[in-house]
Amino acid sequence: MIELDVVDDRSMRVPPGHIVCTQYVPIFSVRLACRERMAVGDVASAFQKRLQLGHYEPFPCPIGHWDGDEFVIVDGRHQWVANVMLGKSHILVSWIQVGTEESSLKQL
Repeated sequence: MIELDVVDDRSMRVPPGHIVCTQYVPIFSVRLACRERMAVGDVASAFQKRLQLGHYEPFPCPIGHWDGDEFVIVDGRHQWVANVMLGKSHILVSWIQVGTEESSLKQL
């Protein structure tokens, strides 16, 4: 597993040669890394954004890593809760994986 480095503005620091992957995963195949109390206003804001998007998902999406068949959300738990509240079956998530030699940055 690659150590995830999330910056204050919900962006990831991606090491050279690594790949950012995204995928829709079943909503209940997700676990939250942080289970602390959430601010009601933050959840309400995420809920309103999801309502405005309709069937689309926002980007950047929740960030995390895989733990077997389960995806662990490290940043973006309010978005997950909003999707659950809206009865969505899947959520778009992102993670970093080690790239191959071909995917590494090349000198111009």
